[in-house]
Amino acid sequence: MPSQGPNSPGTLVEDDSYGMSAWTDPSQAATSDDTYATADVFSFPAPIDTFYLKATNFSFSIPGGATIDGILVEIEKSKASGLESVIDRQVRIVKGGTIGSTEKADANPWTTTDTYVSYGGSSDLWGESWSASDINASDFGVVLSAGTDGSSGTAQIDHFRITVYYTEGAAGGGQQKAVVASAVAHPSWTDE
Repeated sequence: MPSQGPNSPGTLVEDDSYGMSAWTDPSQAATSDDTYATADVFSFPAPIDTFYLKATNFSFSIPGGATIDGILVEIEKSKASGLESVIDRQVRIVKGGTIGSTEKADANPWTTTDTYVSYGGSSDLWGESWSASDINASDFGVVLSAGTDGSSGTAQIDHFRITVYYTEGAAGGGQQKAVVASAVAHPSWTDE
């Protein structure tokens, strides 16, 4: 099965449509280089999750007519210290600039070691129907919000990357071949 990626995002922004805690330096999550987009999560007086960190503009060039089979998102993340409790609160796909409703948050607590965690896969469409143009668009991507299931802490995102799996469309040119075949059978058709 053909695939493209893993591709890194060209655009990283904070989206305040969910959560309450701001991200610092969102653009630091564009490459795996041990510099981080960070945000605090709080457990008291009430749980406070982060805003979405939105990664888009992945520069895909899926061929027109391809069938999209699956989308694998990988997020390299960690927490700032061993005393904190940081978890995924929401991980969702972004299609046409709109955040999807299918939830992919991982239940495992974040560790202090940068680790890529996988979401979706080669046959997972995240509850959406896709065309090549949807994937190639600059507003295709993913969002993450972090929270806590215990003590307050600091979430750290080092890198987003996406791989897209697809089946190539049928080769075009059938109609052109028919015209050429007719011209060969009737050479006078090509006379001016």
